[in-house]
Amino acid sequence: MMLMYARLLLVISIAPLAVVSWTVNSSSRRQAVHEGVAWIGKATTGLLVVSGIPSQAQAARGAAELDFEYYIRSAVSGNKREGNVLPSLSPTPPLPRTLKEPLLSLLLNDDCSASCVPIATLVQTILQSRSNTQDSNEIERNIQQRLRAYREKARKSFYAKAPWENALVSDQYYFDLTSYALWRTAADLLPNFVDRDRFIRGIGRDLLNNMQEKGLLPNKSTAIRGSATATIPSMQAVLQTFTSSGFCRDYRIGEAPVLDKKGKIAADAPPVILFDDLDDDALTSGASIDCLVSVLEPATLGASLQITGEQSRFGPDFVGATLSAVWEQADLTSSWEVFFVDPEYRPNPKDYFPNEQLLQYTISLKQ
Repeated sequence: MMLMYARLLLVISIAPLAVVSWTVNSSSRRQAVHEGVAWIGKATTGLLVVSGIPSQAQAARGAAELDFEYYIRSAVSGNKREGNVLPSLSPTPPLPRTLKEPLLSLLLNDDCSASCVPIATLVQTILQSRSNTQDSNEIERNIQQRLRAYREKARKSFYAKAPWENALVSDQYYFDLTSYALWRTAADLLPNFVDRDRFIRGIGRDLLNNMQEKGLLPNKSTAIRGSATATIPSMQAVLQTFTSSGFCRDYRIGEAPVLDKKGKIAADAPPVILFDDLDDDALTSGASIDCLVSVLEPATLGASLQITGEQSRFGPDFVGATLSAVWEQADLTSSWEVFFVDPEYRPNPKDYFPNEQLLQYTISLKQ
């Protein structure tokens, strides 16, 4: 402020007008600046009139004049405070869904035993990844102990965000907590990223094989090498099985549809085409194709967000791994990224309440 005051006095002292008498009667620096700004405006107008240049009343102000005015106003009146807006309270979570067969017993069980696919796959991955003297039963017990310890530590925070009604894996939110504990256990026992990838893809293969054995999906014999279009029925069956079993509320293949003003799908919205013959030709020629799949309100959403917040990308992923296994049966390799989407516009930039897991795949022909 002292520097600005000095600059104003300098402008006054060199003004090419008659001698100007300006005395600051107030001891307030802010008042001095106000008086200085008012005097400069009068002096500038006088200069413009004397030199024959149109005054401000006759000509529009330029960018430099506007910048100077706003700078002085900001310095005198103070800047508007920004960045102190707090996040809004999280919306109340809906009542937990009930997960059910034919998928629940494959995904998790209350004992966290190797009779469910993730525990069995974790045991096998550990046996394949290292040489040790433990047998599969000892490894299973170690997994169970670690899992229960993680679940007990995280129980209070998970319950505060999304309370469950029953401490059973059939309850959506308790399933979420158990999934978090399982993946934290797997991260401890599989520090190698190659082993983690093997673990995730192994879950997908075993889930797909079990679904096909139960007649929930088209058989492997329907797969055609290098054809993405031939995998569409199996993809839809996988997603429908996860939805009907209560794992997720719904799913979407491809980009979000165009909506009208009422929030419904517009009548003139283009149809969603997942794969076509051009995609098959691209795969055959050695190129890769992309695919988007959205899983709405998955039962592992809280666990995935928590692990992501802990700066890890190794989180629960049942749907993504199973779809990858579908393409694998057609000799297609896939990699995918996982994103979490908040579909609602929120005026507060600090509000972020995602309820959608977006899977972005890149698919190519296995060489």
